[in-house]
Amino acid sequence: MAADAQLASWGRRLAALLVDGAVLAGIVLATMLAAGRTLEEVNDTIWHGSSLAVLALFVLPEAIYDTVMIGSRNQTFGKMALGIAVVDAQGRGRIGYNRAFRRWLSTSLFWALFTIPGIVDHLWPLRDARKQTFHDKFAGSVVVRT
Repeated sequence: MAADAQLASWGRRLAALLVDGAVLAGIVLATMLAAGRTLEEVNDTIWHGSSLAVLALFVLPEAIYDTVMIGSRNQTFGKMALGIAVVDAQGRGRIGYNRAFRRWLSTSLFWALFTIPGIVDHLWPLRDARKQTFHDKFAGSVVVRT
């Protein structure tokens, strides 16, 4: 990745996030239906399930998806579709699994702390010179056009 790669716009980042959300929702739905659950049972589990069900259905798959995809390829499917990638802020190389997990964990903690920190984190690139979120800063990464 060239050191002078153009930083990704906030709009591309948002669109990639929405694509990734759809991918993860599809995976969860397909998995539950393959396990013999009806759509009504899937809906009931999502809206009225225990905290353990929420962790198993949403948090764990997202952690694995983000960490593995960004750690190995610099991109999730959403980022691939939008032509952007997560790279090291200095050398523009891969950030690896450790930093990819740190990036996922920090954004998840912002959302877990209530909605406002998560929103601020995701809106931060609109005012940041390097278009970084706080989770990018914690991982020492930037998002660039590919």
